[in-house]
Amino acid sequence: MVQKKITKKSRISVKKKRWYSVEAPKVLNSIIFGETPASDPDLLKGRVFNIALSVVNRAVRGNNISVSFKTVEVKGNNCITEFVGYEMAGGFIKRLVKRAKRKVDDSFVLETKDKVKFRFKPMLLIKATVQHSVQTSLRKKVRDHMAKLCKEKEYSEIVGMILQGNLQKELRSECKKIHPMLNVDVRALRKL
Repeated sequence: MVQKKITKKSRISVKKKRWYSVEAPKVLNSIIFGETPASDPDLLKGRVFNIALSVVNRAVRGNNISVSFKTVEVKGNNCITEFVGYEMAGGFIKRLVKRAKRKVDDSFVLETKDKVKFRFKPMLLIKATVQHSVQTSLRKKVRDHMAKLCKEKEYSEIVGMILQGNLQKELRSECKKIHPMLNVDVRALRKL
């Protein structure tokens, strides 16, 4: 048997990874909520982080809500993020719907004052069975209120209202004028 001669040894170069702190947007008071490794800071741009809202705002209320952040820039060892998504867990939605007789969903695209487009998905829970005309008027009321709100406010202000629960209270008081409501919530929000 002929033996091969190895003339050149291959060397595997491995870049050492560093840990970078992930910082929430100013809407959530720029709290550092985690760390991520990367060999190059440029690889972090565009990275998306999904995390429970309770971890970010340090409250028990947000355990069933997932929020998404996207890295926009790296300053030193900190990843500066922006808010891109909000979504309720499926099991949590099912538990909420059990108490209601009727669930009214909707999905539409809105544009804020600062030209940011996002998809908004409200969820209305009604105590009694209602006609389709009432459901349609409730959907229209929510769409009109959100369109008016988006003309006046920027994206970060709307996100802040949703995270604090103020928007849900506003929508509930608007919808109560048409029919008594059990709950009005934001099922999902996604930046386009």
